[in-house]
Amino acid sequence: MKKFTIIDYIIIIIVIGAILFAFIHITSDDTSNIQKTAYDISTMNKISENYLKYYENGNIIKTTITGHNASTGEEVNLNGTIKWIGDNGGSDVSIIVEANNHSYLAGLYKNIPNADIYINTITLESNGEVYKNLTEFTIKPKEISSLKDLTSGISNNTDYEITTNIVSESIDNIEIQKIINKQNNHGKRLGIKYSKNLNNQLILEKANNQNIIDGDSVLGNFNGTTDDIKIRIYNCSDYQLNSIKNNYDVINIRNF
Repeated sequence: MKKFTIIDYIIIIIVIGAILFAFIHITSDDTSNIQKTAYDISTMNKISENYLKYYENGNIIKTTITGHNASTGEEVNLNGTIKWIGDNGGSDVSIIVEANNHSYLAGLYKNIPNADIYINTITLESNGEVYKNLTEFTIKPKEISSLKDLTSGISNNTDYEITTNIVSESIDNIEIQKIINKQNNHGKRLGIKYSKNLNNQLILEKANNQNIIDGDSVLGNFNGTTDDIKIRIYNCSDYQLNSIKNNYDVINIRNF
């Protein structure tokens, strides 16, 4: 049996280090206080977990994407702000990026074939800056008769996101697919989707106003029950704050 030499041990250490670097690498620029996480095709399944850490703290998240234009096949190097990430498990991740006054859907070709950009590499970058006057409300579960019931206390022209699960015997997969098709026609942000685990369950994942409009146009009136509801309002005014407090059974309010 061969004995390991010092060179053998050095090679093993280098190989292990390379594997860990390929899995995910995190860099921190002490001079600018920027934290960056980088991902490629093999590590895309980790991006949602780290995105949620920034999202939970209200951070503005920048990104640099290298990849290919889905229409032309040309190489792309895109710098922008991540507005939304949707996750169906594993590397099935949809990413909405705002850049040059335009929104792009990015993802892996095998998982998100209707993406505008097919990703080779992507970064999440934050310097700790948070969105101005960002407020998040936690609301008790409620009985609803339409998706509009979720937004009845939200004033017009409010920039909001809603996260919750809805169970209803009257919701079927055909209707959910119709909602998905409408969302794909209106910016490709799939804030409303079906559950892989439960029948007749609708998942709202950081759904915005357009998502609610699309969903309501398909479902109309129905009887449903939510679990806890998260409403996040960007640049929340005192009027919007009081409107939420007066129209919902609020459990918690978090100001960022």
